[in-house]
Amino acid sequence: MSSILAFAALSVVLVIIPGPAVMLVLKSAVARGRRPALLTALGVLTADLVWAASSVAGLTALLVSSQIAFDVVRYVGAAYLIYLGIKLLVTRATAGASDHGAVLSGAGKPRSRRRAFREGLVTDLSNPKTVIVFTSVIPQFIGHGARPVEALMLGAMFALIGFLSLVAYALVFSTAAKLLRDARVTRAILRVGGAILAVFGVGLAIERPAV
Repeated sequence: MSSILAFAALSVVLVIIPGPAVMLVLKSAVARGRRPALLTALGVLTADLVWAASSVAGLTALLVSSQIAFDVVRYVGAAYLIYLGIKLLVTRATAGASDHGAVLSGAGKPRSRRRAFREGLVTDLSNPKTVIVFTSVIPQFIGHGARPVEALMLGAMFALIGFLSLVAYALVFSTAAKLLRDARVTRAILRVGGAILAVFGVGLAIERPAV
């Protein structure tokens, strides 16, 4: 029980620090509305659960054992973040077409919601730091000889804590965007978010995380 509580506390610290997932939720909330923001959070949750299952199956261990494979994941994630960032920097925003007033021009609701989910899913699946959580952090809390169900339980706990954190961000960001209702402010927020996403991507590309 003490290990579970310690891991839960560490997970809270890891997920509340703003990162690419938080910026994606911000983008979805401001550009498309509350539902797409929640779908972005759901995409991240799905990816975390995939990583949790993969770690139990030993697939993540195989990934981090190969520097080439790990670098491929890292560069794919970096390129995707840079792509999303640049897209935000050059895309116009309009007011009055979403759940609360501001959307990216040309984004239909069903399509934008699928895109919001996909962005959260792909970003987290291609984030090597998430892999490190499941390959390096979780094993420290379960020790040697642990059953796979224990690792899966901690992985699911991390995913759930991260999801709840992103849901909170989604509610706050979408409420704030609803109160703003100003296309110029929306455009400025999206461009700042795009710049931050691009910076995250560049940082991920040049970083050499220990595996």
